[in-house]
Amino acid sequence: MKELPGDVFVTGQLLAAQMQALAEQGVMSFINNRPDMEGPMQPLSEELEKTAQELGVDYHHIPMAGGLTPGLIEASQTAYANLPRPIVAFCASGTRSAALWAFAHVDKLGVDGVMNGVSAAGYNLEQIRGPLEARIS
Repeated sequence: MKELPGDVFVTGQLLAAQMQALAEQGVMSFINNRPDMEGPMQPLSEELEKTAQELGVDYHHIPMAGGLTPGLIEASQTAYANLPRPIVAFCASGTRSAALWAFAHVDKLGVDGVMNGVSAAGYNLEQIRGPLEARIS
């Protein structure tokens, strides 16, 4: 897992057992940014949501298939504003989750702030700098 500012972590695909272990370590919320049926052996969001309910933690499915849309950004902003922390967001590799985090926080942290956050976590997302700048202009 890689840490972003604000008690947020991003990672690749989680399984139910991993969610349980993370919840036992204090994770309060999960955001699944991976569309169902994207890869073989991938658990369905419905199954992961059931696991989260059994663990007593929050779960949101905000799947990103293809490009960013205003709806994805808005759903991400709402989730990050309202979910208890720490939050673990995941997709296939963590990259989409990091990008959605950046778009959800650019208004508050600025372009350099979110770019520094994702870079410190090990993601090279320079390709989103222009769209981030356009979002706050």
